Amino acid sequence: MQHASIARPKPLIVAHLLLLLAEQPRHGYELAASLKTWQFEGVTPSMVYRELARLEDDGLVQSFWAASQARGPARHMYELTPAGRQALAGCADDIDGLISHLTGFLSRFAGAHSGSDEPPPPAPEEPEGPGQVKARRRFRKPR
Repeated sequence: MQHASIARPKPLIVAHLLLLLAEQPRHGYELAASLKTWQFEGVTPSMVYRELARLEDDGLVQSFWAASQARGPARHMYELTPAGRQALAGCADDIDGLISHLTGFLSRFAGAHSGSDEPPPPAPEEPEGPGQVKARRRFRKPR
């Protein structure tokens, strides 16, 4: 059973948005679809655009209009700024610290179950695909 309140906290959504924009400029609908591949449930394009506006106000991303490669209107695209790249590095540091913290939690949880008749639940598997990120440091909200 997945508990939504701890499974995908908002700072992780921000970290993923920054990572996706570090890979290449994207528009909000594409970012929302990409977040769903990381199993962020309930993410809507309007939520992503609100977060992008906040990131732009903070100077971490900048937007521009790009002509559509197919028929249709120009798209509002977003890309990472140098400050956004620094924030992404900070997010990677934070996620590394979070991984250490959660590993310790799972070890203690397994120890707490060692005296019971029930076997401890299996450790969560590593994500596969685009969600694999080598993280480095402590968990803190990006600035």
